[in-house]
Amino acid sequence: MPSLSELVASDPGAWLRRAGSWDGLAQRLGARADELDRPGSGAAPAGWQGADADRARAGRDALCRALRADAATAARAADVLGRHAGEVLAAQRRVVRAALAVHPLLDLDLRTGRIGLPGAAALLPAPWAALLAGRLALDAARYGAAVRAAVAEATRSDDAAAAALRALRPAAGPGTPGAVSPARTVPPPGPAAARAWWSGLRPDERERLVRTRPDLVGSTDGIPAADRDRANRLRLAAERARLRALVARARQADRAGDRAAGARAAAALAGLDAVHHRLAAGGAFLLDLGTGAGAGRVVLAVGDPERAEHVVTHVPGTGAGWASVPEDLRRVDATRDAATRAAVSAAAGSAAAAAPRERVAAVLWTGYDAPGDLLAAAHLGPAERGAADLRGFQEGLRGGHAGPVHLTVVGHSYGSTVTGRAAGPGFAADDVVFVGSPGAGVRSAGELGVAPERVWATTARHDPISSAPGSELFGTSRGLGPTGLAHGPNPAAPGFGARLFESAPGTALPRPDDPATPTDESAPAAAHGAYWDPGSPGLDMLGRIVSGTTDSP
Repeated sequence: MPSLSELVASDPGAWLRRAGSWDGLAQRLGARADELDRPGSGAAPAGWQGADADRARAGRDALCRALRADAATAARAADVLGRHAGEVLAAQRRVVRAALAVHPLLDLDLRTGRIGLPGAAALLPAPWAALLAGRLALDAARYGAAVRAAVAEATRSDDAAAAALRALRPAAGPGTPGAVSPARTVPPPGPAAARAWWSGLRPDERERLVRTRPDLVGSTDGIPAADRDRANRLRLAAERARLRALVARARQADRAGDRAAGARAAAALAGLDAVHHRLAAGGAFLLDLGTGAGAGRVVLAVGDPERAEHVVTHVPGTGAGWASVPEDLRRVDATRDAATRAAVSAAAGSAAAAAPRERVAAVLWTGYDAPGDLLAAAHLGPAERGAADLRGFQEGLRGGHAGPVHLTVVGHSYGSTVTGRAAGPGFAADDVVFVGSPGAGVRSAGELGVAPERVWATTARHDPISSAPGSELFGTSRGLGPTGLAHGPNPAAPGFGARLFESAPGTALPRPDDPATPTDESAPAAAHGAYWDPGSPGLDMLGRIVSGTTDSP
């Protein structure tokens, strides 16, 4: 444990300068990898074929991967050192603030922490001397407590930074403490196998992988939520720093294209800031984060998904990504609150009502590349590609839970199409809910691998999704006839076989021939997202489904 004198004498600026050096190295390594990876750069001579050419190309690819891995390690070292500098500076400021609160007539040694009476105290009248002695006792206690807390903060930061930096050191060989043999760094396919693989690693091996391969640990279904959360927080910090740099550069740009890119980066940054603030509030787990091939992927659990009795996975639709996180989180929180109210009502008067909120966890699952606009949403490709990831995530939830768990998947808009394509025999869900669906990609509730009485659907009367053109439109030139929904039968239609529940109707579409009808063009879009608004009957029913209380009075 450092002493007070060591804390006061330490130079946080030195840690910041070292962080800057590591960050510069990370940028240079990344730039070199980008240069090698550009088409035509470092390419084999034209016409060079055969084993030597293949080895040369493989060598270049391996070098690019090594450069990127080293760049990521250097960036994480910069992050560790920068965070340590800030925490040491905060501890120093705590000591200084406590010192400034000491009475100016008392003698204070900032390096040793000793407080005493001045030499002239013996010349003071007895009442004044007694008052000063009382102030000495009070200030000594306050200052001592502040110093102990500051030294403890610095010690914790020291230990954490040292452990993090040790985990980043390259291993000298299989026998080096913390080294992970290559055969143990790749999880086997499948959440159950990945969880067994993770459990079989030594604690130091797991820690090293969290620090050096946060992308691997953070995105692997089956690894415990707490470990994925630690890895993904590293990814979150790196992505927020990258986006802040993009926004800063865009503010100085003259070209309209750069300003537009800066606006997109600012919106994405606001979404990741919302993730950061939700994590800082406690009780949340970041289960995945990545740029993906679209607007960004994020999987965030509010509540403990491995211990809650009821876990709901919310799958958003078109336009979902980092920028949509604030609104998506609002809907996730609304669902969890509704489920909590339903659980309280059903358990009224029983011991089960003691801590209902901890019994429900809600997951925002944007674990796929959502279509960015309605034209892209006309295609099943994003849903088919995201379906396997959703299946794996749900399987990981079931297999990693500490006990029995009731799982619900709620798909909204295009997210319902992803849910429908993911569902089927073996799908880890007890209830499946389609909200404002353009079609689930299946013909009936019987194809979903869930008991038909546990398949639910709702569409608001004025939700424009019910007027979506059918799939035939996008393959022919038949026009805008009533051909049905884009991705199959409407789950909220009686013939689909789902259990239907009511939602607020929303605002009607404007009719030019009727001046009494609304003309706000945003009204239809509002109806499509109003299912989670306060007082919505659909939200209340959603809470009952998630809490497993649909059969309660």
